Amino acid sequence: MEPDRKVVVSVAEDRHGALADVVTALRAAGMNVDHVLEPIGTVTGSLGSSTVNALRSVPGVAEVELAREYQLPPEGEPQ
Repeated sequence: MEPDRKVVVSVAEDRHGALADVVTALRAAGMNVDHVLEPIGTVTGSLGSSTVNALRSVPGVAEVELAREYQLPPEGEPQ
């Protein structure tokens, strides 16, 4: 089984007023929503077996990006 992929979804500016509807549609498309950042029209979460393209086809979605993860070295170790 493929691990969940973290995603960041930007909602089109003209759909910020209908953000709740976009979030509902994202969930229906297979996104596990973690956070809804209303002031900036962004939704974070993860995808299991769904594809990124399934989210891109949701009305009101402007952009879908795979989240990047960074790990800093432990304190005192060279970078």
